Amino acid sequence: MAQGYNVFSILILIIVAFGVTLFVYTFRGRRAIHKVIEIFYQHNALGVNDAKTLEEMGLKKPDFVQRIMRGRDYKQYALQILKKRGVINVTEDGRLYMVEDKLDQIGGKKSNS
Repeated sequence: MAQGYNVFSILILIIVAFGVTLFVYTFRGRRAIHKVIEIFYQHNALGVNDAKTLEEMGLKKPDFVQRIMRGRDYKQYALQILKKRGVINVTEDGRLYMVEDKLDQIGGKKSNS
């Protein structure tokens, strides 16, 4: 009978660990989305004429050594989500800009600055 409780306890522990991992991943992803939006506001990349490159905004994908030293960077994940939802668009020459009108669709807030 005690062995049944041990299996049940381990199963509950695995489910809780999975839930916590999913929560942390979602939390960090949402926080990264807000950071990316803030970066676009800081660089005033809010239209085709003001579009900037990833390097100019500091959003360039980190190289292998940087990823090992700093850990996971969720900004790249956030950038992909924002591109898929049409909030971030790419010009023909590879520069990026944000469409403020699309922020309402993802629950983002417009900045007054």
